[in-house]
Amino acid sequence: MRVLLLEDDPADAELALAALAAAGFACEAEVAGGRADFERLHAAGGWDLVLADYSLPGYTGLDALARVRAADPLLPFILVSGALGEERAVDALRAGANDFVLKGNLRRLAPAVLRALDEARERREHRAVQQALELSERRYRAVVEDQSELIIRMLPDSTVTFVNRAYCRYYGLQPDQLLGRAVLHSLSPENRAALQRSLAGLSAQSPTYERDALVRDAAGEERWTHWVARGIFDARGTLAEVQSVGRDVTELRRLSRRLLEVQETERRNLARDLHDDIGQALTALKLNLEAVARARDGGALQARLDEAVDTTRHALARVRALSLNLRPLQLDDLGLVAALRSHLDRQAALARIAPHLELGEPPAALGLEIESACFRVAQEAINNVVRHAAAGNLWLGLSFGDGRMALTVRDDGRGFDVRAAQRRAAAGESLGVVSMQERVALAGGSFDIRSTPGEGTVVSASFPLEAP
Repeated sequence: MRVLLLEDDPADAELALAALAAAGFACEAEVAGGRADFERLHAAGGWDLVLADYSLPGYTGLDALARVRAADPLLPFILVSGALGEERAVDALRAGANDFVLKGNLRRLAPAVLRALDEARERREHRAVQQALELSERRYRAVVEDQSELIIRMLPDSTVTFVNRAYCRYYGLQPDQLLGRAVLHSLSPENRAALQRSLAGLSAQSPTYERDALVRDAAGEERWTHWVARGIFDARGTLAEVQSVGRDVTELRRLSRRLLEVQETERRNLARDLHDDIGQALTALKLNLEAVARARDGGALQARLDEAVDTTRHALARVRALSLNLRPLQLDDLGLVAALRSHLDRQAALARIAPHLELGEPPAALGLEIESACFRVAQEAINNVVRHAAAGNLWLGLSFGDGRMALTVRDDGRGFDVRAAQRRAAAGESLGVVSMQERVALAGGSFDIRSTPGEGTVVSASFPLEAP
């Protein structure tokens, strides 16, 4: 143990060190006879204990204590004095001394040193734990403050203990408007009841819950949010705090609704085609075959058979057309370019539009997601031209370069107001443009549509050659 001893009497210094040695302390000591020596030795550092006489010429133990505490509030410091009144002893303890021992009673020195060393060790350990906790808290706050998710911590009664900046921005509030207040008081009756049920259901065995909530954001707009919360329990299993993380899922819910609408629309169309076209064809075929079974006249029999063959041919053509709309076989068997060429030729022939192809040579292999997305966008764009454009010419282009694939569908038809169409799409009145945009976005690409009434339309999409 390295000991710094402030003592101007060599005999007293020797007695103090002897008392420590007798108690089993192995000491490496330096004795300072005054201010200059003490401050020089103390500045060198590395001391485990400081012993100081109270009164020296021009320098006191309290002066030495002030210097030590300014540098290290935990270094054990004990006053060893020949005479120390009660008032001075109290002042010394208030100033930060661990203890004081009279020179006439050095038997107390070793126990006092041992107690001071234990206290210093415990305080250092506590300080290290406290610093670690503070660092952890700073790290935690730095992490959650940088998150785009909405983060809130609350007590079991919903009193808010923490909110991050994203939460405040989302609701247009300041932290002091939330901290220390019960979040239940600011919720709608439905959300208040749902949160109370969720909080009541938390336990050490079931510490999490998820729920969706319809809220109003800073602009007063109704938005859907999804919350995932976790309860924090103490050693006895009692709920101490709840942390909840939320995110805006309004667009996701709208997308889900659009996808369901598209799915239902496609199902209705498929059901209508099956019932009105193929169903009628099969019914006619059944009636013809029954008539054949009853026929006795050869000419009438042949006419019925010819009609049955025509009906069967028509039904097969419709089945083939439906299957191509669902998933073109060329896309699987021959690839994207062949599938696009076939679809363009077929649709252009039906609408009596002149087709123009500008198809580049694709890489050896395209990802299935990219192929499917590109074909569906082209299919939707071509079908829109056939249905609405009243065009005379239709151009389809596909090019490759710089790790991307570019699709262009252009016509010379009547055109339309793009912004008005986007507003109708946002209101759920039209899903064609929305479905193209979403397919391209999911494939990691970019989408653009340009049109002017009377001057045709250009649909452009760019895809990465590898799926995101």
